[in-house]
Amino acid sequence: MTIVIGAGIAGLVTALRLAQRGERVIVVESESAVGGLTRPWEIGGIHWDRFYHVVLGSDHDTVALLDEIGIADRLVMRSVKTNLYVEGKLYPFSTPFDLLSFPELTPVDKIRLVATIAHARYTKNDDAYEWEGVLQYLTRWSGTRNVDRIWRPLLRAKLGEHHANASAAFIRATIKRLQGARRNGVGGECYGYVRGGYATVLQALERTLHDRGVELVLGRRVCEVAASEHHVRVTLDEREIEADRAILTVPSPVCAAIAPQLSPSERRVLAQDRYFGVACVSLLVNRRLGDAYVTNVADAAFPFTGIINMSALVDRRDLGGYDLVYLPKYAPPEDQTMTLSDDVLVSQAARGLSRVFTGFNEADVVAARVARAPYVFPFPRLGRAQSLPPARTSVPRLAILNNARLRYATLNVSDTIGVVDEGLAELDSDPAWRCTRESRALAGSR
Repeated sequence: MTIVIGAGIAGLVTALRLAQRGERVIVVESESAVGGLTRPWEIGGIHWDRFYHVVLGSDHDTVALLDEIGIADRLVMRSVKTNLYVEGKLYPFSTPFDLLSFPELTPVDKIRLVATIAHARYTKNDDAYEWEGVLQYLTRWSGTRNVDRIWRPLLRAKLGEHHANASAAFIRATIKRLQGARRNGVGGECYGYVRGGYATVLQALERTLHDRGVELVLGRRVCEVAASEHHVRVTLDEREIEADRAILTVPSPVCAAIAPQLSPSERRVLAQDRYFGVACVSLLVNRRLGDAYVTNVADAAFPFTGIINMSALVDRRDLGGYDLVYLPKYAPPEDQTMTLSDDVLVSQAARGLSRVFTGFNEADVVAARVARAPYVFPFPRLGRAQSLPPARTSVPRLAILNNARLRYATLNVSDTIGVVDEGLAELDSDPAWRCTRESRALAGSR
């Protein structure tokens, strides 16, 4: 039997893969429901995702999972638009034609910007750029003016004042994924969503896991994971569970806290990742805020990373006829943004929208909620992909498959599924780990 700790997408997919092999699996989750960052909630009578999620045409692992759990027919793909907000002005920024007509850059700047995107998208061997700073890479390809007017403000919006320490491999991976939404690389962008939001996905996943005999233990905090030669013991707040193996899918700081047997070197590897969290304001508004799904913000005075208008993608009838808008702000867990009150963040979000969209004011807000998560993605520091934690730890019968194993990209569902599949393949190639599946039963028969 294997215990999977964490019922986010990584934990649920790990449990599914093990159950597909006929293994007995228990999933333990501290929250009262599964889903992690994909868990839905209610806002103004509308049930949708707490954080924004989208499926791109390049998200093959997500599409394959939807097919596995029987809801591929619920995926809707649509053409959407992207805007760029810079220096107090809103510009369309979806197609090469938008770029050519963008007045803030010279013709040479535009050519260099296109060349940068093409180089990042079509050249391989991202490892070669792992030790190059993101600003050095972008300056080399785009030039100083493009960096100052577009790239640096976008990086600062995503990574704050730490952006200059990020790896070039990060921006290359980000460009690759977003360019995967383009039709034939030329037309508008094609994004997708699952009807009903991620509630539909999680319900189907839970149903599939139940059918395969997976046990979900929800609302129970894991205090400690300890292993011996013959078993692993997971101590909950009021219960202990013994199993053959345990797989942690929770963020690295949580792994370090609940697995005291990890070696000092493993703890150093886990600790060297500085996580970024997110405070995300959701607003339900009673007026249209344009037809762009994403508004990238290259304006230091705007207090959020960007604007995501879910109603530009999802049928507004599924959202009560309103526009559902997300305004995320990414920051380290200790940043003051993460401790600001909901009222302050909602007020900042409404004022920010009024700057971008003419005529919008706080009276247009029908409902508002703020979701927070302290550990969303590890900061993409220089050389990070060269020191990813191995799936198997030095602790017998204990493995880690979490978002610290993301090589370059920020967190998304498809890459998370890829991390799980890659990690399980790594474990399968380890004879000692494979033996843990049967060794406890053999030991008990002696």
